[in-house]
Amino acid sequence: MAYAEKVFKVRNGVRTKQFTWRCKYKAPPGHKPPWLTESGFPTKKIAEDWGAEQEAAIRAGTWIDPAKLKTPFGKWVEIWKTSVHKRPRTQSSRAYLLDKLLLPEWEYKPLAEVNNVFNVQSWATRVSKPLGPHDPDTVAQARSLLSTILSAAEDAQYIPVNRLFGRRILAGADHVDDGEEEVWAQPDEAHRMYQRFGGVQGLMVLTDCYLGLRWGELTGLHKDNCLIKKIDKVDGKPFVRHVIRVDGRLGALHEDPIELDEAGLAAWHAAEDARLEMCRTKGWKANRRKTPKSRLEVYLGPPKNKYSAREVDVPEFLARLLDQHIESWPHEHPFTTPSGTWWLRGNFGRELRPVADGREAIPRKRGYAGREGWEPILKGFTMRGARHTADTWMKEDRVDRALRFGSLGWVPKDIEGTYEHITPEMRRHRLDALTARWRRGRRVMLRSVA
Repeated sequence: MAYAEKVFKVRNGVRTKQFTWRCKYKAPPGHKPPWLTESGFPTKKIAEDWGAEQEAAIRAGTWIDPAKLKTPFGKWVEIWKTSVHKRPRTQSSRAYLLDKLLLPEWEYKPLAEVNNVFNVQSWATRVSKPLGPHDPDTVAQARSLLSTILSAAEDAQYIPVNRLFGRRILAGADHVDDGEEEVWAQPDEAHRMYQRFGGVQGLMVLTDCYLGLRWGELTGLHKDNCLIKKIDKVDGKPFVRHVIRVDGRLGALHEDPIELDEAGLAAWHAAEDARLEMCRTKGWKANRRKTPKSRLEVYLGPPKNKYSAREVDVPEFLARLLDQHIESWPHEHPFTTPSGTWWLRGNFGRELRPVADGREAIPRKRGYAGREGWEPILKGFTMRGARHTADTWMKEDRVDRALRFGSLGWVPKDIEGTYEHITPEMRRHRLDALTARWRRGRRVMLRSVA
């Protein structure tokens, strides 16, 4: 049974008359030591009541060892890392959030202090713009990761409950709606970007606006999964359509930063030494580059989730363009660079910027042919905006929700999604609507040129 005893304060090595109360209570069976203590109580009754609560929690199986509550956050993170396995890109993103936001603030603080909504709210406000250095979206991701880590601590009985779970913590610019949203295109704008870009890049933009594939699904597409012929029946008559299939095993290109280990760092330094030696022998001036923390691994793998493996119907005009492109394209994957290497998201985005945002003309001069200026078509447009475009067009054309979700690789988790199904008539309606958009976009563009 719990009991209390006096603890006298000592000043300059001499015991004073001032004292507090310390509680001693029976530890769970098998715990060492068999008795536990907690100090700092102002009265004997408060100390005994607290001890009685601990013993009641032990009997109920809900007791949390105070030593675990005092575990530093950084120490628990190392334990937590051994219990989770995620894709390399997810691991890299988590490592960044831990190194830049979470560990600098919480590494040496006990879990009991981290597991406090007010403390986390204050931290989020302090580090978010305009008060702090970090974008509010990045801070929101760090808050979400912090809650995930604390939920694991709850499961491991390091804390009684994750107090951040289900709590919306607003900070900084989160309180203000800046009105920004993803830029999506009208049919004529998509057609103008297609013509201005030209080549495989222009076809990539056009295809994504009409089909809404994810970036990795578009760049990882294999020609064997393009324009597969399907025959349905509508009103008893054959309905022929062509589809692009997103393969469930190798249907997406992944760009994952992989943290460099000792062997990877040694290989990088060896390659850098060789580069510097080559520059020195050729008389070129070169400085040693900063040592990277990670390398980018590019590979084919499964799409975002098992539901993303799907078939997307292709309208007739786009099927013709894709067929002509694949017929003359020398590579297995239709949407690589002309040399056959993978398009990376950042590289393609840099090439897209002048096409969508416009560019200034550079006059011709000696040694340089100059270039023409481009008026903006759609400032801020991205390949993610192309996916927004496809969804927006389908909603505007009143495409049935089942087909819209199926085309984009979404899974409705409500009761309606369980019972609704895609019919050939739905597919024909969507293809007819997209063809009408293509024709309308060309007409508008031609009128604007004239």
